[in-house]
Amino acid sequence: MAGQPRKRSRFKTGMFLLENITSGMYNDPLAILREYIQNSVDSIDLAHQGSMASSAEIKIDLNPFEKRIVIRDNGQGIPSAFAEEVLCSIGSSNKAGHQLRGFRGIGRLGGIAFSDRAVFRTKAEGEAIESVQEWDCISLRKIIGERQKKRFSLSQVLGRITSFSSENKKEKKGSYFEVTLEGVSSFRDYLFDITRVERFLSQAAPVPFDPDLFRFADAVEKHLENNLSHYRRYNLLLNGKPIFKPYKDYVRVTKGGLDRLVGIQFFDIKEPKGEIIGVGWFGKREELLGSITRGDDCSGIRVRSGNIMIGDNHLLDGCFREARFNSYIPGEIHIESSELIPNSRRDDFVDNKFKSYFYNGVEKEIGLQISKEIRLSSRKQSQLRIVTPDSKSKREASVNNAKDAHAGDVLQKLLIHCKECPKLQSIIKSFPDD
Repeated sequence: MAGQPRKRSRFKTGMFLLENITSGMYNDPLAILREYIQNSVDSIDLAHQGSMASSAEIKIDLNPFEKRIVIRDNGQGIPSAFAEEVLCSIGSSNKAGHQLRGFRGIGRLGGIAFSDRAVFRTKAEGEAIESVQEWDCISLRKIIGERQKKRFSLSQVLGRITSFSSENKKEKKGSYFEVTLEGVSSFRDYLFDITRVERFLSQAAPVPFDPDLFRFADAVEKHLENNLSHYRRYNLLLNGKPIFKPYKDYVRVTKGGLDRLVGIQFFDIKEPKGEIIGVGWFGKREELLGSITRGDDCSGIRVRSGNIMIGDNHLLDGCFREARFNSYIPGEIHIESSELIPNSRRDDFVDNKFKSYFYNGVEKEIGLQISKEIRLSSRKQSQLRIVTPDSKSKREASVNNAKDAHAGDVLQKLLIHCKECPKLQSIIKSFPDD
């Protein structure tokens, strides 16, 4: 006869869980900046109750000489009565169900893997008390490194390496949350490569478009605001410099030169019953010859949740007839459905039926369309090569071919079958009158 089931739990949490959710979580050190920004914009949303407050901002200061990073926001902060409980909670969050981006309670720990000391400071509006939690990251690494000598529970480790204090000397006006990472080091010093960090933030962070460089900025912003239930952008300063998304009127292409964006196409991704999963846009190119260069930072249709990028510019490659076709187009898809949930690393989504609906919808709505347009453009270009030798410009080749009777016959046939092609019309107009 089977014995009575045990009522007492035998589960226990070891110290290696902390290693897994810090150094084991991020293969790109820049991802920790995204995690802190994610927490900052959630705090700003709560402080301003959904308004597009112009005063809301996030500041990131990188000091490579002192190996220090400071991230500060003017969000709601944490009231002193709850600060210790919140700062000492790991894997526990009350954000779920509030249209906020962070909900697993581990993003704050990202910087611990890359620093010697981490300090979290926060204050709520109307209070003079600043709450402070400090992490001794050197001791943490030492404890984890001596795993064979002695093993501790997670709570024992946290008790050894963290401290909490409060100070009642601040102005009551204002609120904030500040992260200071000291003794920072990372692979190839990426976290202090200002250019690399700026490029990362311009693509990953929920920053605005630059209206001076992207003439469709206002139209795209308005469409997203009108068609998404929760779309916002935030002021982000990197060492005092405002960060904007990388979209511009012209894109650099791999075949050399620039191509112009001539318009914007908007689209929706829906599940089988018609519920909108995502709202998107992409820029329509004038030439559509060659992919956008990787250094242009806007190639590929990016996926964003809470206006923060999910994965990278290759996330949707599988939705196109050829993976490289995704890199021909700049654009975004902003997730609307709460059923499509980013995973912990924000490099894809939690595996459920809505993930399938989403990827199938992207392929149907834009993947097939763009793939067909690229192939058609490529075929037209191949046909024109009959007229244009490789070593000459189009104008020079047209003049030379006009002197050749056989080439003239070829052009007549092209006129019949490709009379709407603007490239062909420009070639014909360049012929000498005689």
